[in-house]
Amino acid sequence: MMVTEGTEGMADIALCLVITKTLLAAWALLSTAEWFANLHLFRSDGLLTWNILRLRPRLVIPASIRHHVHKESAVIAVLACRIAAGLFLLIPYPNPADLPCSLLILLSCFYMSRRTWFGGDGSDQMGMVVAAGVAIISAGLVLDDMNVTASGVLAISGQAVLAYFVAGAAKVVSPVWRDGNALLGVMKTRTYGHSLAASFAAGRPVFCKFVCWLTIGTEMLFPLVLLAPPDVAIASLCCFALFHFSNAYFMGLNAFVWPFLATYPAVMLANWAVRNWMGWI
Repeated sequence: MMVTEGTEGMADIALCLVITKTLLAAWALLSTAEWFANLHLFRSDGLLTWNILRLRPRLVIPASIRHHVHKESAVIAVLACRIAAGLFLLIPYPNPADLPCSLLILLSCFYMSRRTWFGGDGSDQMGMVVAAGVAIISAGLVLDDMNVTASGVLAISGQAVLAYFVAGAAKVVSPVWRDGNALLGVMKTRTYGHSLAASFAAGRPVFCKFVCWLTIGTEMLFPLVLLAPPDVAIASLCCFALFHFSNAYFMGLNAFVWPFLATYPAVMLANWAVRNWMGWI
């Protein structure tokens, strides 16, 4: 994927938008399906019942409407809107629904984060970033403004680079990751574990240490993708995609793959921009 000036540049960004919004839609639909599978959490006897969560401090919504905004039927309505937005994003480009639908997905993420009162996982946070980036890119294409579209691309690619690097940096300061025990520890958990992987990793400390350090090293070196030749950058992103798919299989993180893959087209555009700025093109 290359970026050039003028009309061709807009065409490259439009292609980036098509791929990114399709993967965003896949994440929105899959993550919403997971929420619908766990709707019992929002019922009166559920873990996320409003009867309990309403007691938390710093609620900014007026007391007169809090119950209506946070009850189970409101959660269902928000999730239904997210499904509709995800389906509309699948309409081929040019699609006038791209901007409102990406904003709707972004707002639904804010709502679910506020309603559940926990931080979510990396896919939720990256999904919000991608939704915001898609909205900015869509607005730029509507306005025919290269600066606006470039801002959306840089927002997505910049966050992807930071996310990988910070994830690696957080692991490298952890003794559990440095000595390799993190792999076996995760595989033995009930929520994210895998019995076959745990059995294989048990008694193989060298293998566990190698996998942990491989994860740390590749994540911290991810920013180099912006400097690599296109073929090397694409190959590197394919390896990271395989990493995410393996996580989805072994850890059950079904929705985790798609928002990170959705950043890769923007990363490739950023790769061209950086190498062009450095005079390597």
